[in-house]
Amino acid sequence: MVRKMLIRLGGLLLVLFVGLLGGGYLYLQSSLPMIDGEVVLDGPEAAIEIRRDHNGVPHIYAQSEADLHFAVGFVHAQDRLWQMEMNRRIAQGRLAEVVGAGALETDKFLRTLGVYEAAKSAYATLDAPAREMLQSYAAGINAYLATHEGALPVEFLLLGHEPEPWQPADSVAWFKMMAWDLSKNWRKEIGRLTLLSRLSPEQVMEFYPPYRGDAPLPLPDLQALYGGLEWPGKAVAFVGGADPAVGSNNWVVSGAHTLSGKPLLANDPHLGLKSPAVWYLVHLSMQGRNLVGVTLPGLPFIVLGRNDYSAWGFTNTGPDTQDLYLEKITGDGRYATPDGPASFRARREIIRVKDAEPVTLDVRESRHGPVISDVMASLDGLLPEGYVLAFRWTALDPTDTTTEAARNWMRSGSWDQFVNGLESFHTPQQNIVYGDIEGNIGYYAPANVPIRGPENMAKGQLPVPGWLAAYDWQGYLPKAVLPRLHNPERGYIATANAKIHGDDYAYYLTREWGFPYRTMRINSLLENGGKHSVESFMKLQFDNFSVMADEFVPLLTPHVAVSHPEIARTLSEWDRHMVRQRPEPLVYIAWHRALARRIYADELGELFPLFWHLKPEFLYRVLNDTDGAGRWCDDVSTEALEDCAAMIQMALVDALSELEETLGHDWRRWRWGDVHQAHHIHRPFSEVAFLRPFFEIVRRVDGGPYTINVSHVRTNQPQPFETRNGPSFRAIYDLSDLDNSRFVIPTGQSGNPLSPYYDQLTDLWAAGGYIRISTEINEVRANTQARLVLKPAAGR
Repeated sequence: MVRKMLIRLGGLLLVLFVGLLGGGYLYLQSSLPMIDGEVVLDGPEAAIEIRRDHNGVPHIYAQSEADLHFAVGFVHAQDRLWQMEMNRRIAQGRLAEVVGAGALETDKFLRTLGVYEAAKSAYATLDAPAREMLQSYAAGINAYLATHEGALPVEFLLLGHEPEPWQPADSVAWFKMMAWDLSKNWRKEIGRLTLLSRLSPEQVMEFYPPYRGDAPLPLPDLQALYGGLEWPGKAVAFVGGADPAVGSNNWVVSGAHTLSGKPLLANDPHLGLKSPAVWYLVHLSMQGRNLVGVTLPGLPFIVLGRNDYSAWGFTNTGPDTQDLYLEKITGDGRYATPDGPASFRARREIIRVKDAEPVTLDVRESRHGPVISDVMASLDGLLPEGYVLAFRWTALDPTDTTTEAARNWMRSGSWDQFVNGLESFHTPQQNIVYGDIEGNIGYYAPANVPIRGPENMAKGQLPVPGWLAAYDWQGYLPKAVLPRLHNPERGYIATANAKIHGDDYAYYLTREWGFPYRTMRINSLLENGGKHSVESFMKLQFDNFSVMADEFVPLLTPHVAVSHPEIARTLSEWDRHMVRQRPEPLVYIAWHRALARRIYADELGELFPLFWHLKPEFLYRVLNDTDGAGRWCDDVSTEALEDCAAMIQMALVDALSELEETLGHDWRRWRWGDVHQAHHIHRPFSEVAFLRPFFEIVRRVDGGPYTINVSHVRTNQPQPFETRNGPSFRAIYDLSDLDNSRFVIPTGQSGNPLSPYYDQLTDLWAAGGYIRISTEINEVRANTQARLVLKPAAGR
């Protein structure tokens, strides 16, 4: 009897457990949006139709611009609500409210920076159509929040959080954070200052060599720059020397270079890889006019894409739009200016922290900008006593009309309209290529770029004295002098973060261009590839040939021909393609990484981990003894005099030894893809070990640093060959048949791990594949997997 009761009780418990699991699963399933049927909402002016195809791409049909933007907000909230919540809280400096004290330092920095305050100010200065666009978009998001029944996405449930209504300024703030991600000049300034605590100015100049072909830019005499001020130079915690993982490409060719006789345009911006992707694909249609491309969840407009007349694509120009100012504190707590002491502007921020008491933050701002040294403990010991560091950045200006420019480029119907519409583009400066159905191609790099006076000795390399008027910005470059091209004679335009102007250009944009390996390869393939097609552009975007390896392998292999003859022979015969199924890319990158350590770890000492990057131009000059740079090969910690041949040999031994520990002794069986994997990071659950597998998307990938198909490595990290940066979007626009254009993003359309659209496109992306997004109504109807109609409430 007892045994039967125990069996019955066990059965009941099992049924209860299964029921709880099933009920829990069904509840979580209710977090998926309703994408089929009808929903009545306050907000739309007329019915809006949303057809989703088999890739989850929404095709939105509306009768007015306001309804179109409303619907974009609605579908963004349906598919990317958690991502949007994270995005705006990053910009607001309010992460700690949701994830706890671990985000407190990030919140402090962003509150000090004042991104959200700048966003609110910028929103207030926009013209009426741009404000209305943001308002309609916010209304669409909030309509979804008000009408969704069931669970919120699982991240909200796990963290016990509910979203607030969306505000138009939230969108402006996220656009500014995208500009932040693309603006890193200030890190190089701190990096040089930190290096000067161990190296001579001449060594720092060598460590940051000039752009290939440019003359060296001398570092200013520190005594002259700072008026005899002594720098303690003890900071070692800030990763100020990080070489940016740039990698965006775009190019456009005229009909003279295509099989169709019309332009082709390609674009693949490289950003941090996220789960879900940074971008969201969409087709917008209003009264027969179409837009296709990618939006940023949190913004209502198509950033990269095409309308019925033209297509456009961006890469980052990387101008020097940031300066650090050393401010001298006076005896009364004010700071020195050219006109005498001035008081800091002060504001108090209250930062709420989950499961903890609120934190009070007092922020100071000088005439140049926020005092960031107040919230960066890593700068302790770097600055002289009695001085603070203020931050100037164009994106913090009280006016920023970039949103107006975005509305303009979507509506442009000619090259002149396109360029004129970009006059309001404020930040971040982009290399924008253009093509249209009439056969025109063009290029423009709009933005607010600071003018620095001739007496500015730092030239963007170091923090400058804030008390001297000579270092103040003198306005912005006129838009008329910013680089542009229209139908150039050679018939193509290509950019890949490299230098965009010749030596005869009279204005200063930056001296920290991306290295030109990708530009060299793209130009070569465009010039020598015959007549181009969509298919040839697909191969070009996925090109994995390493110009960097082609330069370095002949410099390395002769020195190991005796000690490691088979490796030397195999690498010499290698075709230099960074493909996942071969060992050569891994051996080469590991060797290059180990060589960097052998070359300059001794000079940098405890600073070395912060600056451990591939640094190809520096190493190339060292190995070729350019201007005597070969002296870096001597290990200054030994009495012997080592040469570069010895460093190359020892670096290969180092690399092989490290790889053998995890991959075995037979290097022929190693594969680049076994360790070179793309990690699409989830905020915040990539940081939680037991949750990471459920949220983070990981794939083996081809490519490497400086290939057109860029996938950077993380040289100074525990997993040095993985990548967290890569093609965030690939697109090819066929101006002879715009519906023949191709697109892909690295994950899927949905940000909900329970959705079949969470990682649907990842394998296609990793293999170099694409999808088409048709605007032809019959084809859209034939491919419709779900149809949702948003109906205005009665009386609307």
